[in-house]
Order: sequence, then structure tokens, then C-alpha cells
Amino acid sequence: MLIYILFYFSFYFGLGASLIYFSQFFSIINISGEQSGMIFAIGSLLAMSFQPFLGYINDKTNKSKEILTILARILLIVLLLMNFINSFIGILILYAIYAIVVFSGMPLMDIVTLSTDYAFGKIRLWGSIGFAVGALVSGKVIEIFGASSFLYLSVIVSIITGIIILKIPVITNNLHEDHEKVDLKKLFKNKRYIIFVVVAMLFLGTNNGHNSYFAIYFKEIGGSMALLGTTIFLMTLSEVPFMGISTRLIEKKGVEFVVILAIICVTIRWGGYFLFPKPSIITSTFLSQGASVGLFFAGANLFIRSIVEKNTLGTAITIFMAAGSLGGVFVQYVSGVIIEYYGAIYIYGFFSTLTFIALVLMFLEKKIKIKR
Repeated sequence: MLIYILFYFSFYFGLGASLIYFSQFFSIINISGEQSGMIFAIGSLLAMSFQPFLGYINDKTNKSKEILTILARILLIVLLLMNFINSFIGILILYAIYAIVVFSGMPLMDIVTLSTDYAFGKIRLWGSIGFAVGALVSGKVIEIFGASSFLYLSVIVSIITGIIILKIPVITNNLHEDHEKVDLKKLFKNKRYIIFVVVAMLFLGTNNGHNSYFAIYFKEIGGSMALLGTTIFLMTLSEVPFMGISTRLIEKKGVEFVVILAIICVTIRWGGYFLFPKPSIITSTFLSQGASVGLFFAGANLFIRSIVEKNTLGTAITIFMAAGSLGGVFVQYVSGVIIEYYGAIYIYGFFSTLTFIALVLMFLEKKIKIKR
């Protein structure tokens, strides 16, 4: 189990150490705000496109470990090149590759872990710990060594992650029998799965919108940047205990219960941000992120595993993640329009409406399950 804990901690440490600092880095190398937006958007769209493709390749070849090894090597090269290429086109290409690698790597990691007998939630929580610690350490490194120093830290971490991947036991063959046909038609005819994909678009879409605009919202309601940093750190760490207790909840109540509970929590969370826009209140409710995001990520992949055929699990999970990215693009665009005309507070009213629809869909999925 230790090797999987190290795997998640190292990978997400590198993600936390790099992902949130790119916008600052881009401004230092004279890439405009408009150009940065284009870089992030293109990176997200390409990552969304590649996730199902790599998931299908994984299901066809059953070589998760080998694919992750290749992705780790590509990530290392990309991070090294970013230290020497400062042109807009160059950075656009490199960031797009970075986004494809990291956002395709996440579901593949989950596939590897789900193939074991270990409690997924207890392993996945180390990803949240790694992300929080990575963001904190990278911030300190930037303060001491400059804006681009996070890239060197990320290079070191990517090397460590690559070594850890090589140490992971090859056990993914139990996902399906050799030569068993990957029946995608059956996957797309699975009504429960299709409903959950739409749920992912709504839930993960609002979460992506929150990540993009929370700083603007927090500033609009009178919060300081120092308090913002503390709030984000507390929110990220709050996922850890909830991922830890998710295993017990799933054993007692079932994975579907945990997913529905997460959606209820996030709907209340967004509604609270809309109705009570005060910095002190928002910070004091940091546990709401763990109760929503922590529980959802701990339960979502297990729920997918329970409703799809084993030989389509990789494709199913990567389509699920891609749907979240697609939902994010839609939510981010609409939220930008809302902010321009009404203000950042109102986006959380929009978010709570979308997650309430997701909740209704989950109860619809439950009815389909009962009919069967």
C-alpha cells in the first residue's frame, strides 16, 4: 500500500507545485492576460480530448504502468524546456502537452489503484495532502529563488514520480481477461453511466469554475490575499479527513450514498457562498470543500466501477474526467459573463442551481437502478 501512497503524494505534490503558479510565471515572461487565457483554454480542451483516447488505449492494451511511465518522461522534458523557451507559441505548445500529460495521468492513476484490494479513499487522500504541501513548498521556493524556480522543483519531483511508477507491481491484468473485447457500444447504452457523466459535467464543471474565479469572488467580498491563501490551504487539507472516512461510509451506506451526499454538500456550499458573502464566514466553512469534493472524488470512481463492465473501466473513468473538463469550459465561460454584468457573488447562485440539477439526476439514476 505504501508504494501507492507515495505515488499519489508525489504526483499531486508536483501538480500543486506547478499548476497554480503558471499564470504568475507567464506574466513574468511577458505573456499577456489574453494570451494566458488562450493557453489555459487550449490546454484544457486538448487534455479533455486525449483523456478518453488514452483510456481506450489502456483498456485495449491493459498497460497502465507503461503508459504512466511514458507520460512521466514527457512531463520531465516539458518542464525542462519551459525554462528555456519564452515565446508565446513555444509556451502554448509546451503547456498543452503538460495539460494532456497531467490530466490524462490522473484517471490512469485511479485505474491502477482501483485494480488493487486497498481502500481507494485511504490512498487518494494522500493526493490532496501532496497537492497542499506542494503548493506551499513551491510558494516558499519562488519567494527565495524567483518566479521560474517552481519549474526546477517540479522537474525533481517528476523524476521521483517516474522512479515510483517503476516500483509499482504489475497487477492491472485483473481488470479484464486477455483478448476480451472492449465493448464501447454497451458502455454508451448504459443509462446509469450516461446520467453520471452528465452529473460529472455539472459537479466538476462548477468546481472548475470555483477554482478559476474564487480569488475574484473573495476579493469582491472584501477578503485579503493573505486570508485567501490561508483559506485555500485549509480547504485543500479538509479533503483529507473526509477521504479517510469515505471508506467507512461506503462500507456502511454504499458508494451511491456517498456520491449523493457529496452533491448535497456542494449544493449547500455554493448556496452559502451566494447567500452569505463574508470572508470570515467563507473561511470558517473550509470543511465544506472536504465534505463535497473529498467525498465525491473518493466515491465517484468506485461508483463507476460498480456500474460498468470491467473491460471498459479505463475508458469510462477517462470519459467521466473529460466530461468534467467540458463542463468546466461551459461554466467558466458563463461565469465570466455573469461576473461582467452582475458580479462574482452571483456565479455561486448559478453553481448551486447546476449542482441541484445534478442531485435530481442522481435520484433519477437511482430509480433506473431499482427498476432493474
